[in-house]
Amino acid sequence: MLPWYLAIRTPLTISADPHKQHESASHGAHIRNLQAMPRFHILIAAFVSLLFWGCSSSDKSAIEEQSDSTVAESDASSVAKSDVSSNTSTSLSSTEPWVEVSSNSGRPVISVLPRNETPTELVVRDILVGTGVQAEIGDILEVNYVGVLLSDGVEFDASWNRSQTFFVPIGMGAVIPGWDQGITGMSEGGRRVLVIPPHLAYGSSGAGSSIPPDASLAFVVDLVSVLDLEPPAIPEPTEVGESLEVKDLSEGTGDVVESGDIVTVHYLGTLTDGTVFDASWQRGMPFTTTIGVGRVIQGWDQGIVGMREGGRRLLKIPSDLAYGERGSGAAIPPDTPLLFVVDLIRIQS
Repeated sequence: MLPWYLAIRTPLTISADPHKQHESASHGAHIRNLQAMPRFHILIAAFVSLLFWGCSSSDKSAIEEQSDSTVAESDASSVAKSDVSSNTSTSLSSTEPWVEVSSNSGRPVISVLPRNETPTELVVRDILVGTGVQAEIGDILEVNYVGVLLSDGVEFDASWNRSQTFFVPIGMGAVIPGWDQGITGMSEGGRRVLVIPPHLAYGSSGAGSSIPPDASLAFVVDLVSVLDLEPPAIPEPTEVGESLEVKDLSEGTGDVVESGDIVTVHYLGTLTDGTVFDASWQRGMPFTTTIGVGRVIQGWDQGIVGMREGGRRLLKIPSDLAYGERGSGAAIPPDTPLLFVVDLIRIQS
């Protein structure tokens, strides 16, 4: 049974300044800039249900490398499994490639090949075929990507430039249709080329100064992981002392957080009586921030340092390390101690 708090949505109040909107280190991504947010809000309830009931629990495994010169455009099996929509348009036949991709395993380089035409349908080509968990509609995915204009090869965005992975719910209208249709069905560890026509990208609107109207796009997407994490139970009502208390509910096995690290976390925040005032789980997306530099409340700056990647930690934060005499809106009165359950998904830096 899912925790009841997943059915409600409340504003984020982690920031050290409660008047600021939450900070996400991925905020500059063009993928985010033109997300279909109205559709995402309409579908959020369905997304949350799919996320927590439908996520696979298989382990990530090694990837099988294939030569770029021998990999044809995807056949029906690589996209039909996605079942994203009835109007999905995807190339199912082998054609001359639109782009070449460097063979290195790190940041890919995309070279656009000369063609006297523009794509009219989504073209999908696997450079590396992953053998881990397969991405399904409603999953939250951790990816790296590079995007270029198909007209001249100019790069307009890349997660690699920010030295951070990008988390996205797939198949739910939160990103452009070319991503929703083209990434669903990938397996962890895979690297995939997407050639996206304008009607599955940003259409006649374009995207600011970087993506002109009616632009065809090419992406190389690396599927790092399919997020597989159960939401925590609400902590039992408890008293909070005058100093910060931390308790590892499960210890991670990855790297240790140090001051100044950029981290991606899921969290649940409650008052000491169990009242939920905020949770990233309610929004269906993890939260990325920098720890130890004053961008979040002091209880987080102090309490998350020392966590290991993959761990879950309970923070009991006295009011002077939270919002003190100010409080934070109606949800957190002045001089209120707080409880947080924090899952450390990734140390980005």
